[in-house]
Amino acid sequence: MTARPTFTELLDWIEGRLTDEAAAAVATYVDSGDPATSASVAWIRDFLAAAGSMPLSQPPPDLSARLRGVFDELHRPMRAEGWSDAWLLQDARSGLAAAGVRSSADGGVHLAFDSELGRFVLDATGAGVGEVDVQGLVMLAPGAGGVDLAFLAHGDLRRAVRTTPDGRFDARGVPLDVDELWLTSGATRVRATLDLRR
Repeated sequence: MTARPTFTELLDWIEGRLTDEAAAAVATYVDSGDPATSASVAWIRDFLAAAGSMPLSQPPPDLSARLRGVFDELHRPMRAEGWSDAWLLQDARSGLAAAGVRSSADGGVHLAFDSELGRFVLDATGAGVGEVDVQGLVMLAPGAGGVDLAFLAHGDLRRAVRTTPDGRFDARGVPLDVDELWLTSGATRVRATLDLRR
C-alpha cells in the first residue's frame, strides 16, 4: 500500500475487519512511521478505550416506544386526509422582509409560516457541502408539550427532531434537497413546502 490509509481503513484495521492482505498493507504503512497516520492510530485506540469504559445503558421503555412510534409514523406513505397545509408568511429572500426579520444578505434562509398548529419560523444557515443547520421556533399554546418535526426530500425522511416544551428546535446537517417539513402534535398534522437554498 503506497497511499496513506483512510481513517476508516485504520479503524477497520484496528477492529479486525480487513482481509488479511489489506490488513498487512495497512500494518506496513503504519510501521513506516508516517506522523499523521501514527497520530490517527493513537487517537482511534484512545477513543475505543475510553468508549469501552463508558457502556451505554438502555433508554427507558416508554421513551423507546415513543421514538419507534415517531419513526414509524414518519415512514408511512403520506395520506391526504388528516393533514393541513401551512402557508408562507415571509421569505426574507423575497426582499420584502418584515420588521424584525433578518434579511437574506446574511447568507441564510429565513422563513415564517402560519398553520393550524400556530406560527413557526425557520433560520437555515450553511453547515457544509449540501447541508444547512436549521433552527427555529414553533409558537405553541401553553401546555402543548412539544412538536415532532420531520424534514423530507421527495417523500423520504432525511431528519427528525422534537421541539423543546417552549417550541424551540435545532436540526443539524439538514440536506439542501429537503423540500417538505411535517409537524405533528397529537392529532394535529401540518405540512409545509420548503426551499432551503439561498
